[in-house]
Amino acid sequence: MRISRRAWIKCGLGSSCQLPLMLSLLGVGVGCSASAGGGRAGHSGGSSLTPTSMPGGPSAAPGGLSSTPAGAGTLGSPSTVPTGPVVIPVGAVVGPTMLRRLTNLEYRNTVQSLLGSTDAPTEELLSDSLTDGFDNFSASLTVPPAAGTAYAALSATEALKSLSVPACAAPMTETECAQSFIVSFGKRAFRRPLTPEEVAAYTALYADQRTRADHAAGLRQVVQTMLQSPYLLYRFELGNAASGPQRALTPYEVATELAFLLTASTPDDALIAAADGNLLTTPVELEQQARRLLSLPSARVAIQRFVQSFADIQGLDLLTKDAAVYPAYTPQLRSAMQLETGRFIESVLWEGDGAYSSLLTAPFSFMNADLAPFYGLPDPGRGAELVKTTLNPTERQGILTQASLLAAHSKPGESSPVKRGKFIRVGLLCQTLPSPPPNVPKIQPPQPNLTTRERFAQHSSDPACSGCHSLIDPLGFGLENYDGIGQFRATESGKPVDASGAITGTLDIDGKFTGGIELASKLATSLEAKQCLSLKAYRWAFGRTEIDGERPIVNSMTEPLAPAGLDIRELMIAIAKSNNILFRTFH
Repeated sequence: MRISRRAWIKCGLGSSCQLPLMLSLLGVGVGCSASAGGGRAGHSGGSSLTPTSMPGGPSAAPGGLSSTPAGAGTLGSPSTVPTGPVVIPVGAVVGPTMLRRLTNLEYRNTVQSLLGSTDAPTEELLSDSLTDGFDNFSASLTVPPAAGTAYAALSATEALKSLSVPACAAPMTETECAQSFIVSFGKRAFRRPLTPEEVAAYTALYADQRTRADHAAGLRQVVQTMLQSPYLLYRFELGNAASGPQRALTPYEVATELAFLLTASTPDDALIAAADGNLLTTPVELEQQARRLLSLPSARVAIQRFVQSFADIQGLDLLTKDAAVYPAYTPQLRSAMQLETGRFIESVLWEGDGAYSSLLTAPFSFMNADLAPFYGLPDPGRGAELVKTTLNPTERQGILTQASLLAAHSKPGESSPVKRGKFIRVGLLCQTLPSPPPNVPKIQPPQPNLTTRERFAQHSSDPACSGCHSLIDPLGFGLENYDGIGQFRATESGKPVDASGAITGTLDIDGKFTGGIELASKLATSLEAKQCLSLKAYRWAFGRTEIDGERPIVNSMTEPLAPAGLDIRELMIAIAKSNNILFRTFH
């Protein structure tokens, strides 16, 4: 899809734009769809764009700048790249050009960073949709009209509430001060230097508002407009269009990738400085920056979000259960479950060895007064505070047997071997399942004289169902010691629970097992399971599904890390210095 300059300025990228704060002077608006064109073969997670005339920003005001304004610093090009031909390493598999809207988390973190606020904005935004369990896939990150309105409201509120207007020191005039602010703030907001055209346009916007109010109001109008600009809302990974089908990303695009991958926020000053100096061109330089970013507090939130998405438990705060069946499932208990898993992931990743195998096999978790009795453990005696606690080794180990994950992969009024088995097969092993046949018979509702296993065994014995259920149910049955809210049970419907299970169709862990602990231990030793986590991390990093030839690349990242359990932090480093951080192809 070819995008004209005028169309970009008016509407960003989509066909459903509607933004109350759209300014006719600048034509600045939010982008409306990260899926502006059709997908290419083998790729279902991004846009297909031809940025042959990608503009630098809002249209310039009459009499635009012909030289750097006094006090504005040095203006640069947002497309600064080496002028020679793009050289992609021999054998490299490089993905397509991409355009991604910031997720709600990334947007709020960015606004907080730009304005220097102590807390991220809390204004309402529309929920991000999920693809493959992740909220950062390009294809899902659209901007419907209601979202445009939400961005406009948030930007107006934050510009008024959180912007600290810098003092204007003599001998600079207010206009010179405004231009200096526009250059510095704009570079951070758009994650690359502004063009002279953009500086002129935003200076005109400032001047227009200044005639109605004062200097501070003019700057707030600039900030309010930038906070809803497509150049802030979208992450550009388009490279230099003049270089043809093989493209090196600009240093600022590379910096943006690293920042949002590892901190879920905009590049910091050190990363922008590295981009300014063209110091993000080799794996060594990328690794240095990646390790620095991983040491920041924001990396803990970003990487934990990936793990929670991988476990498919992001929506736990909205998870409801049938109160008649599970009266113990109160908002307080649900919150404790969620806090437990978050604290557990943090402990393994940042206080332990960071290994995926440790997430599955750790013999401890974190209990408080609400959660400990639920787990059948002594109250640690510190109220709502979470305390590291050794688990009952016959009932629990690692994240797979935590109440949050088990409750998330259950039905409102019962456990679900199908949901749990599918999660393991598809979510933890990255295998695909055949499509269900039409007219699948319904599963019997809960009955007082039948266990869940007995009801599902009757269902899966039907020839129409056995194809899928033979792959799913034997995995889910192994978690039947845990009810629909994740509480351990030895009996159901007056009968002993049969938690025997079996794994088939894997590369390295086929066989029988009993209970969640044995299942978790099997997965912890599996190379296939580690490759799956790496593949999910790769998809999450680039906001799309893999293309042909990328799975071997992911497996090559996994292989050296697998013997030690697959350190998730080192996996992120490997992704951060991969070829797809630096290069793109366009077909």
